[in-house]
Amino acid sequence: MIKQVLKTMIAIIVLFSVAAYGNFLPSKASAATSSIRLSSLSPDSDDGFYTSYWSDDEKFTDVFGKKVNDGVGLYDDSAYATYNVAEKGYSSFEGKVTIDSRFVNGDFGKSGIGFYADDRLLYEKPLSKSSGVINVNVKLPKNTKDFSIIVKEKDGSKGQHLIVVQDGKFIKGGAYLSVPHSSYSSLVTVGDADSSSYLDTNSYHDLQDINGNLITKGFALSTNYYDSGLSYSTFSIGGNGYNTLETSISLDSRYVNGDWGKSVVGIYADDYLLYEKEFTSKTPIQKVKVSIPKGTQNVTLLVNQIRGAKGYQSVTFNQPAVSKVGSSYKSVPYTALPSTIGDNASNGVRESNLSDFGGIIRYSNGTLGTSGLIFESDYEGDAYATYNLSDAEVNYFKAKLALDSAHLQGDYGSSTIQLLADNRVLYSKALTKSTGILNVGVQIPSKTQEFKIVVKQKEGAKGYHNVVLGNAVFQKLPVSAKLSASRVSVANNYNQNDVVTVMSLAKGDVIKVYNTKGALLATSKPVTSNYAKISIKQLGTAKGNILVSRTTSGVLESDSVSVPFAAEPVPSASVAAKQVTIENNKNKNDLITVKSLSKNDVIKVYNSKGSLITTSKPVTSNYTKISIKQLGTGKGNVLISRISTGKVESTKTSVAYKAE
Repeated sequence: MIKQVLKTMIAIIVLFSVAAYGNFLPSKASAATSSIRLSSLSPDSDDGFYTSYWSDDEKFTDVFGKKVNDGVGLYDDSAYATYNVAEKGYSSFEGKVTIDSRFVNGDFGKSGIGFYADDRLLYEKPLSKSSGVINVNVKLPKNTKDFSIIVKEKDGSKGQHLIVVQDGKFIKGGAYLSVPHSSYSSLVTVGDADSSSYLDTNSYHDLQDINGNLITKGFALSTNYYDSGLSYSTFSIGGNGYNTLETSISLDSRYVNGDWGKSVVGIYADDYLLYEKEFTSKTPIQKVKVSIPKGTQNVTLLVNQIRGAKGYQSVTFNQPAVSKVGSSYKSVPYTALPSTIGDNASNGVRESNLSDFGGIIRYSNGTLGTSGLIFESDYEGDAYATYNLSDAEVNYFKAKLALDSAHLQGDYGSSTIQLLADNRVLYSKALTKSTGILNVGVQIPSKTQEFKIVVKQKEGAKGYHNVVLGNAVFQKLPVSAKLSASRVSVANNYNQNDVVTVMSLAKGDVIKVYNTKGALLATSKPVTSNYAKISIKQLGTAKGNILVSRTTSGVLESDSVSVPFAAEPVPSASVAAKQVTIENNKNKNDLITVKSLSKNDVIKVYNSKGSLITTSKPVTSNYTKISIKQLGTGKGNVLISRISTGKVESTKTSVAYKAE
């Protein structure tokens, strides 16, 4: 008892001595920071969290066996500790991370630790015996609400590691972490609104990237269909103003050695595809950052997969987060999947979309897609799908067209695809082994009621092709301004090309001319000034109408305007040779007389090569006399034509003359 009292007195004396000495130590004028020991605080929520090694009087150790006098421990599949730091003024966190030496010799599995400010990862590290003692020094963003330490463990044959955070402390008064985001949320925190085969780190502790590192916050997608299938997760983000999504994507390392099939990943903002990539065992971690269009209600991350001999790959998404950076947004057109529009009638068509799996989207080169249509005829006839567009407000359809590579080798017959708007063919293509992958896009005429996709097939000895329209979507795209008829003039010429002239154009505009049945007659080159002249071999001899459209650079073709044109002029009656007499005079002008004319007729005289020699004045009676200085001294021929009132020039008549 006496010894214990003596120890206590000595301790008190030492404490006061140190304090008194401290008052006389020099201090830096710039030192305006203070610290709070982590071990002095109680987490606001925790699991697998310890303040001592199983009992109050036994200390943790570091990986080398040295006792840790100031530390906390985390030991569980998904251990964590969260501290409410709102309005505490903490600007950074410092400490060390190690594994207790009693949990390193032998197979204790693998571990990972992450430090978070709210949902923002500040530091993440895989831990092992060779990690030693790791220094951690991270700044916190200003206005951080929660600081979390998250540990993920995967058991070994001897159990798990005990993770120790040593000498942890919050610093007050220092510089904060500068971040570009005005808002930031993990998709794991947002939570899935709808999903299939979705596993997140709130429920699963052993998700890994392709390097074998445990993921402290994220999720995985892996289908459980028989031979191919879809897994997905949709997150509702409407009204939060997010404009950026970022994550790191890879295959889980447990599902890469051997035949685990194939996987393709897609990220969608509503129905708009933001990202698509096929992953193999050799694909490294992909850091993905995509812009979210304004007004997006849902983001969907999905995986389409083909099963291998050993099963399915698992795709992991590490640190998936949405945020708002600045005030600008990605501008995209309204986009709708075929299933969003909804088909009126169909046969032999399957659709894979963001939540329903109709079949694997596989192109002729074997690569995969994340959404699309598959057509295959059956005993009921051709494969087709029709869509009512009367109130859909779309004007464009696009897709990646190909034959499925699984239906290429051998006799699968023949296939032809057509895209139609109200039974008018917009696109037609016969498909063969060598067709490859075609990017198909068609403008849908305004006021179209029904859009139809038809695949006409003949069966081969092995069946039918599978015709694929990958990433098929309807869109509403900007349209060029419609021309007014007053800006278009048409010269329906006789015996020469007709000419359509369009005025008041913008540089780069392209003009198209159609007949009234919609057949294309001519397309101009991009205009270089403010007008275009389009030459057409023959519009027709009678009066009629043409349809004229404009396509401004970067936007769709306008609706066409109907422009009337007059009938071709009637040619004048040709002059008969017997109506003409020629006097080839010597030493005076030669004289050509043409008889049996009508009042106001005009006569033109050409040499035998077609060069104009002279033109008469309109006749005032029924003949004209034309004086020519010299036809030539020898005999020869001239060509005579007539132009009657309201008519065009007649054909030329050859008339012989004698030598002088």
